[in-house]
Amino acid sequence: MGRTLKQLIDNYRTDPYSDFKKLKYQVRTKRDGELNRLLKEYGSAQLRNVRFRTLTVWYRDALADGKIAKANSLLSRLRELFRFGYLMLEDADCDRLCDDLGKLRLESSSPRRVQMTAGHVRAISKAAREHFGWPSIGLSQALQFELLLVQKDVIGEWVPVGEPGKSDLVAGDYKWLRGLR
Repeated sequence: MGRTLKQLIDNYRTDPYSDFKKLKYQVRTKRDGELNRLLKEYGSAQLRNVRFRTLTVWYRDALADGKIAKANSLLSRLRELFRFGYLMLEDADCDRLCDDLGKLRLESSSPRRVQMTAGHVRAISKAAREHFGWPSIGLSQALQFELLLVQKDVIGEWVPVGEPGKSDLVAGDYKWLRGLR
C-alpha cells in the first residue's frame, strides 16, 4: 500500500533531516498553515493515484479565487514535499510527481507597476511622525530603503524561546531576535 499525502506531510514535519526544521520561525509558521491547507483538502490522496491531471485540477482549484501567488505557493509546497519524499524517503511516486510538477504551466502575477521611492519613504515618515506620533516608524522605513534591508532585519521579531538564536530580551515564553539595536 502506498503513502498518502498526509503521511508524506507528517514525515516532512518530523524527519530530523527535513528542511522544514531549518526554516526560521515565521516562515515555518506560514508553511505550516499551507501544509494544513493541503492536509485538509487533499490529505487522504494516495500518492500512487495522483497524476498530472490531478495536480492540474488542484492548481486550477487554488486559482479559482483569482489569487495567483497563493496557488503558486501551494504548488511550491507540493514540490518541496515530493522532493523530500524522493530524496529522503526514496519514494518512487514522489519522483514521478516531481517530474509532473515540472511540466505544469503556472500563471504569473503581473509585476509591480510602482517602485518605492525616496518620496514614498518621506511621506510614510511624515505620516508616522505627525499623524501617529511614531518617529521610529519613519526611521525604520528610511533604514530599510537606504540600506536595502528587509523589515525583520531592521525591527526584529518576537519568537518562542525554544527557537534557535540567542537574545538578552526575553518576555515570558518569547525572545527578541534580529533587528537593529
